[in-house]
Amino acid sequence: MKIGSLCTGYGGLDMAVESYFNAEMIWCAEIDKYASKLIEHRFNKPNLGDIKQIDWASVEPIDILTAGYPCQPFSTAGARKGENDERHIWPYISKAISILRPKIVILENVRGHLSLGFKEVLKDLAQNGYDAKWQVVRASDVGAPHQRARLFIIAYPISIGQLSRLTCRCETSNTRIANNGCITNSDCDSRKKSRRATSCIHIQGEGLRNGQNKGKTGNEYRFSLQMDRQKIPSTLDQDRLNVKFVEYMMGLNLGWVTDLPFTRAQQLKMLGNGVVPQQAYHALDLLCQ
Repeated sequence: MKIGSLCTGYGGLDMAVESYFNAEMIWCAEIDKYASKLIEHRFNKPNLGDIKQIDWASVEPIDILTAGYPCQPFSTAGARKGENDERHIWPYISKAISILRPKIVILENVRGHLSLGFKEVLKDLAQNGYDAKWQVVRASDVGAPHQRARLFIIAYPISIGQLSRLTCRCETSNTRIANNGCITNSDCDSRKKSRRATSCIHIQGEGLRNGQNKGKTGNEYRFSLQMDRQKIPSTLDQDRLNVKFVEYMMGLNLGWVTDLPFTRAQQLKMLGNGVVPQQAYHALDLLCQ
């Protein structure tokens, strides 16, 4: 299955989607200068750039569209201007959905979106012929030492009737495939698990455990504070918040952001805008039941 990613950031949402659906990102659309450099280095996929300028009819077909679109218009930490905020780009995402017609749409935003702008999203999805399910999931729900509650939305064509007809669990490999036969928009064969997803989602010790917490939340991958204490970065670095500690708190392999030649401010901004992959994976587990 092929993923198209909008507002990709450091790729946290896409790591979870790749792992959960046994899929692979084939292109993205990101305008942030430093996130684009990270995408080039970590994903090595085409970056289509500004979604306001893309001719979607000419874009390679995908099966899954992801978008962690800007939260500032809806966040309680800001002015909450909603549709009047210049960073409000949902209409452009809706246009992409209407043309690309992915089989699955996965969206992420702040919890405050539920009370501002959310009904417009549901309206546009319905007008595009999509039904939707949504869930608020906290990072602490998968064992992280902070809440970071986020809204996750999964949308699918109304003609499907119910999501369970679109996705199923392959018990032998703990992955999901589409329509029981891997019939995809891109006519591709089922892909092998992404090496990137394997290293960032399934790894033991580096922020995650595989299997040890199974049954506690219903999913197989949990943020873990039980890793080797010598590997956990210190909270402070020269009396300032240690960026590597923030990276650890976001459930990433150490160095995913901090090994790249960005300034401390650039790294913190990218991490602050990111998605905890384990949290997103758990949200998918809940929404796809």
